[in-house]
Amino acid sequence: KKELQKIGTTIVDLKKIGEKTRRLYKLEQENKKRKEIVRLDGDEVILPPIKRGRVSEKPSQPKKQQVGQKKTAKPPTRKRRRTVDPTVDGWFPDTDDLNRRAVSKDDHSNIVRLHGLPVGVKPEHIRKFFQGLDPSLIFVLPSNKTALDGWDVQYDSYNLASAGRIKIDRCSNVFRVYVKFQSALVADAAIERSGEWIGLDKESAAIGKDGMKGAAISVSPVPKRVASYLQKNMAINCKVGVSIAETKIGIEQQLGNVIDMAWIMASKKLKIEYIITKKDLTILGKAHAFPTNSSEYKSSVTRYNSLIDLHEKIEMNLGLAMTHTFDPSCMQDPAHRITQSVSNWILDEIDFIGKLLKESRHANNFWSKSKVSDNAGMVV
Repeated sequence: KKELQKIGTTIVDLKKIGEKTRRLYKLEQENKKRKEIVRLDGDEVILPPIKRGRVSEKPSQPKKQQVGQKKTAKPPTRKRRRTVDPTVDGWFPDTDDLNRRAVSKDDHSNIVRLHGLPVGVKPEHIRKFFQGLDPSLIFVLPSNKTALDGWDVQYDSYNLASAGRIKIDRCSNVFRVYVKFQSALVADAAIERSGEWIGLDKESAAIGKDGMKGAAISVSPVPKRVASYLQKNMAINCKVGVSIAETKIGIEQQLGNVIDMAWIMASKKLKIEYIITKKDLTILGKAHAFPTNSSEYKSSVTRYNSLIDLHEKIEMNLGLAMTHTFDPSCMQDPAHRITQSVSNWILDEIDFIGKLLKESRHANNFWSKSKVSDNAGMVV
């Protein structure tokens, strides 16, 4: 009886066990459909949750464009404008044209040109602008109001100020300031700072209005040949603590007419355009020609003698500064160095014309030395 009773009890409970088993099986099947949950270690990166949407049974295919239907143009993406500090004048000259016409990067020198400098800028402001690049020399060229093609950016600082486009007064586009670095690679790094702003002293006249503290400037490359010539023959080295404009004015007062002579010399050496406005200097701009007749010979003799007079005038006006000396410290003075360069160039011109005259006399046997000398007034 006990056994039958036990079996009977088990049969009764089998219904409950069967129901429980079916529930467990159903739950197990549902769990199998779920994605496996993996436990992450502390060192592993937890990825952001994936946004789930409706999963379509058929993969989406790109819609075929109907014949004759125009493609819908995507709206243009707007470029983010460069944000500028409201206390900084963000305008700077556009040097894209200069850069496009510049020589190849292999011909870049270790000297760069600055454009759009604020009025009253000093060498220390430029050194701070190029902080980390360690400029070795900052110099400015003597005045030349003619805008040089390939050298100067076209802008009028007065008109820009009148139109309210600039908040800080800028130097003229023919205010030519250059900065020298240790190598061409460093100079190329300096060019990358074009468009950044240069700060001035609080007491500066250009910066003392509307609480402005600086202005953006442009930087452009300089070819090797031009850089070498300018530094050797035309550079006015800037002085610390003195504005570049003041330094330039002081040296120009010493140079006088030598400034025009220096630019005539540069126009010939560097093949740039320069308009000679002074009649007594037109002899410097004339091209050399071999005299083939008596008239041309006399004209060359006149030019020869005029150049001698001009050279003597330079030495007399400059006085002791033109004294020929072997002291290298004399060449550190910009007025002496520029004048010496012009003087040597005029001597070369005199020597060259003298050789042409001599060859012309030998080539034309019907000229006697005494006759030519007497008519032309040239000492042979």
